[in-house]
Amino acid sequence: MGARAPPAPANGRPPRAHGRLGLKGQRRGGPRPAAGRFRGGGGTGAWRRFRWGRRGGTMNYMPGTASLIQDIDKKHLVLLRDGRTLIGYLRSIDQFANLVLHQTVERIHVGKKYGDIPRGIFVVRGENVVLLGEIDLEKESDTPLQQVSIEEILEEQRVEQQAKQESEKLKVQALKERGLSVPRADTLDEY
Repeated sequence: MGARAPPAPANGRPPRAHGRLGLKGQRRGGPRPAAGRFRGGGGTGAWRRFRWGRRGGTMNYMPGTASLIQDIDKKHLVLLRDGRTLIGYLRSIDQFANLVLHQTVERIHVGKKYGDIPRGIFVVRGENVVLLGEIDLEKESDTPLQQVSIEEILEEQRVEQQAKQESEKLKVQALKERGLSVPRADTLDEY
């Protein structure tokens, strides 16, 4: 017995290849996945790219916060919603992007100077993270900024904050004289 030829389509034309699909309905590189909850039908196709990869069967990346798993045990900079900057080794994450940082320091920048305040182990709630980035250990020491003591950087930060508050008061006063008002920024930050 020889191999049977596939039946001819009803319209008389041969079946066409469709992008990553081979013949109609068949994936190159293996059988079609069983119909289930990840069966096509809209969306960005992120799950399919994760599951099948570009050429089928290989995993290119993981969607969402799961992609941070490859960054565990690397040094990271974390910028928080309140403006603080933390630098430490990422030790753990969860599905809500909550982070555990080890050997953490809080870095304060004022002008061309910075100071590091040691914080130890730091747990950061995921909703407070604005930016998370890996630090290149080779380039970390090549910074144009000058490191100063904790006391000195805290004093400079206090002076800078006072100057900022004074300029804000003058701005609000000038707006009031012209009949305008400025909403307070902290009233808009409820969530």
